Amino acid sequence: MSQRLLIVAVSATATIGAIVIDLRSYQSFLLLLGSVFVPLFGVLLADWLLAGAHYRERDFFAGPAVRVEQLVAWIVGFGLYQWLSPQGPAWWTDLVAHAHPGHATWTASLPSFAAAFVLATAAGLLLPREDADRARRGSREPLARPR
Repeated sequence: MSQRLLIVAVSATATIGAIVIDLRSYQSFLLLLGSVFVPLFGVLLADWLLAGAHYRERDFFAGPAVRVEQLVAWIVGFGLYQWLSPQGPAWWTDLVAHAHPGHATWTASLPSFAAAFVLATAAGLLLPREDADRARRGSREPLARPR
């Protein structure tokens, strides 16, 4: 696909979206998006700091495919955000209402970020990184790259 055609297609899609989307519900969408990405940033920042404030090639290619403890920290942060300030479509806020949510008067971002960051840091300290374990054992296995 040519770049010009792609630019026109994306511009047309964005323009139609701006005309069609009801901006009264747009704030709710942005807050829902924040409830996903704020705790995710907390988890990523904790992981980056535990990696020595930089990532190496092996962090990407030799790390585990899934870090369950980091996912749990992210889900707890998301759950806390939603409990303090339920955001999203009506079916979701109705579902969260059954958990007797708290009502954040200022922000739910800071508590959810802090919870995800603290849990991810604790998990990283208690469960060392896989590549650090391999380095401590003195293994000189070549890095496996995805194809």
